[in-house]
Amino acid sequence: MQLKTTIITPNSEKDPNDVIVEEITLPPVETWPEEVKADTAPASPAMSRTREIAKLDFDVSGVVQPFIVIQLVHPFRHPDLGIVKEIRVHRLTVGEIGDLLDNRPTGMPDLFDIYALQTNIPAPVLRGLIDVDGEAVTKVCYDFLPRYFRRVPIDPPAPSSTSPNGEQ
Repeated sequence: MQLKTTIITPNSEKDPNDVIVEEITLPPVETWPEEVKADTAPASPAMSRTREIAKLDFDVSGVVQPFIVIQLVHPFRHPDLGIVKEIRVHRLTVGEIGDLLDNRPTGMPDLFDIYALQTNIPAPVLRGLIDVDGEAVTKVCYDFLPRYFRRVPIDPPAPSSTSPNGEQ
């Protein structure tokens, strides 16, 4: 099993949310110095902080529901989930966000870990979706993200050509 970590690089001195997030593969654990192995031991379940979160009924007439159901263009079969024809994306509660932040490893979680929490579909399954379905699901998930997790969009590069037919 290859371990991965997330590297967060600031992109702006003024905006703490303007970051570049990269995932890298770590060298095999057996090559790590002993003191690094000791410092990176997984936290015990007793150290995990979770809060009691009330289940509220948001089905109030006239109120926009805190979820969107996406019908998949390419339904799939999964050994644990069965046949999946749609994915329901829900907004996170304040408590879910707090638990996510308190229990995350050093650095920001992978967005697909957050999307998994929003959809109740494991992150590897979401990563396995066909492009059109993955795009539809991740767009809704991203739109539902708290501002803390959103990256500042970067303007697309200017065209390399100044004329419509490609001449410089």
